[in-house]
Amino acid sequence: MDQDYATYDDDKLLSLLIDRDNRAFSEIYNRYWPLLYKHALRMLKEGNESEDVVQEVFTKLWQKAPQLPSDTSIGAYLYVSTRNAILNFFSKNQVHHAYLTDLGQFLDQAQEITDHLIRGRILTKLIEEEIEKLPPRMREVFELKRKQNLSYKEIAGIMDISELTVKTQMNKAISTLRTKFGSHLPSFFISL
Repeated sequence: MDQDYATYDDDKLLSLLIDRDNRAFSEIYNRYWPLLYKHALRMLKEGNESEDVVQEVFTKLWQKAPQLPSDTSIGAYLYVSTRNAILNFFSKNQVHHAYLTDLGQFLDQAQEITDHLIRGRILTKLIEEEIEKLPPRMREVFELKRKQNLSYKEIAGIMDISELTVKTQMNKAISTLRTKFGSHLPSFFISL
């Protein structure tokens, strides 16, 4: 004779569920799913997420049924499980949201740094090309001053020219570069 599980109270259904009775599980599901879904929907404000949370609760109920104490209040158990699943959902989403926010900021900064480095390399290459176009003596003065960090006096001694000539050649080199690059010329090349 086929039993009508809808007439069973929660205690009887729990007893059958602990023994892995599929029909008892179906009755508990049909009895509590609408209430748990409404609660989840009220908290999460999103239907799909609410369904997922309630489905997870029932999946865990089936998995843990054999370990449940026989005096468990199935309604209270499901309600607390749903509440905990909602809290876990919020917790995961906050961590996920924080991670995505941090990742987005990191990627933005990395992009800015990369763009800055690329522009810097391009500018350096263009400056080097313009330095190569300087007249030989002017280029040599400029390179001794900027690349080897020598004083005007040291450059004058190496090139066997006066300090005034060194200073004049350096000023002309900087003026030429400043005309070409304007405000984009790094201060390293401008300062005397």
